[in-house]
Amino acid sequence: MSMKIPKVIHQTWKDNCIPEEFQSFSFSWMNHHPDWEYRLWTNVDNRNFISKDHHWFLPFYDNYQLNIQRADAVRYFILYTYGGMYVDLDFECFKRVEPLLNNRECVLALEPERHCRNHGVERIISNAFMASTPNHPFFYAVTKGMAFHVPRARRLNDFVLETTGPLMLSRVYGGFPNPETLTLLPSKFLFPLDYEEAGRFIRTRDPELKAKLRDSYGIHYHWGSWWSSG
Repeated sequence: MSMKIPKVIHQTWKDNCIPEEFQSFSFSWMNHHPDWEYRLWTNVDNRNFISKDHHWFLPFYDNYQLNIQRADAVRYFILYTYGGMYVDLDFECFKRVEPLLNNRECVLALEPERHCRNHGVERIISNAFMASTPNHPFFYAVTKGMAFHVPRARRLNDFVLETTGPLMLSRVYGGFPNPETLTLLPSKFLFPLDYEEAGRFIRTRDPELKAKLRDSYGIHYHWGSWWSSG
């Protein structure tokens, strides 16, 4: 099966100095995909990109209250424009992901069921791992979905999730008219552990938790430096 999705790994950080705690995770993607191009997008890169290539969105981008909203938003525009694979920095790769992407146009992945229960929703599609061909209409729909939706959430965490994060992504997915062009992966492949389990696994390497990784290509540790406990 052939690759339709460009072999490019995109990650974002505020500048070119990736924190030490993320470096091994970032290298894990490069190590398992040595033939892929790697691109780190900084805050300066991101705003220049939006200003130059998607100027209509710049007022929305600049008016976001939080940096995490801008970091969320730009990843959808990057995939829409260039295609490839976007991965969060707190995401470790275990093996090459081509089997998940081969002959597919747009690949998304579900978060664990516990996260859905916590938010009272049927499904949550993560924005920590996404892959797509350039100009895929789903990501066009996502950009419009961010711009023209009035959020109802009052808590900071839910407000971010609903405006630019996974709850927004899941909402757009639910209304997308061409779902046959999308591949939605079960959580076992990329999100095998929920946020509590992932934190425990990285501290203890618990054998029971490790057993849950047998089908996984990687693991998201759900560190979320922006997350509020309030």
